[in-house]
Amino acid sequence: MTTEDDKQNQLMTRDTRWQQMAWTMYKVDDRGKYETTLEGYDDHLVMTVPFADASQEKAAEVKQRVLRNESSPIEFFMYKRLLDPKSLAQAMGITLWRLKRHFKPGVFKKLDQNKLQEYAKIFNVQVDDLKNFREDA
Repeated sequence: MTTEDDKQNQLMTRDTRWQQMAWTMYKVDDRGKYETTLEGYDDHLVMTVPFADASQEKAAEVKQRVLRNESSPIEFFMYKRLLDPKSLAQAMGITLWRLKRHFKPGVFKKLDQNKLQEYAKIFNVQVDDLKNFREDA
């Protein structure tokens, strides 16, 4: 493989990663209307891609803890979906200490259906994926 092929492969990987992110960038067109754009996102990727990679590594670590029944699927999906405890607690409308309790397998198993549905909605998975830990959801 040549250096040019390497550059092209890296660019394709970066573009794929960017398109998988949950953010949308906007710009104002000539008529003053907002439109989405991928133009000029390289500066943002300098911070986003390393964060996403670190978050996925953390998800892999947490996966092992979930399989050993040392943590709940909530912690795994939090990292897999590029969230941190503070932002997930805010999204759930609960305190940080309560969220961290939900990481405990015993507490997780006692969560009611409504809480599980809220988590599932945030993580974009089914409640069953949380209960039965389907990591590929």
